[in-house]
Amino acid sequence: MKKSQRFSTLAELAKNKEQAAAIALGTSNRIYVENIQKLESLKQYREEYLKRFTENGQQGMDVTAMQTYKNFINGLDQAIREQQVKILEAEEQCNQSKKIWQHVHTKTEIMKSTVKRFAQQERYQDERREQKEMDDRRQPHKADFD
Repeated sequence: MKKSQRFSTLAELAKNKEQAAAIALGTSNRIYVENIQKLESLKQYREEYLKRFTENGQQGMDVTAMQTYKNFINGLDQAIREQQVKILEAEEQCNQSKKIWQHVHTKTEIMKSTVKRFAQQERYQDERREQKEMDDRRQPHKADFD
């Protein structure tokens, strides 16, 4: 088996690892975006709830209802803080996945380049061998003159 064929197998394995890393990167990016969207929804819901609280407060509300609104808004604030932490974690996971993909991609490119180089060397050696064989056939052999 030629060197280029052996390395071609390794290059294919590297390509498969790169594809797996790309899928992982895509998944982590999707999770990151979903977390951002969830945070925006929480913020929007909080604003809407705060608006209702303000409107109802202007019309007059009892202490229990006011406390219920405040507790719910505090709960939303806590959920927003937790979601912000999740976003930071998802962002870190994205960065790690990207680094892994870049590393694996670099290896894949090196393997592809190596296979190409070996194939070129083999073609060159084959051409030289064929040319030598053709030259040998054209020249009369010493045995033919004896």
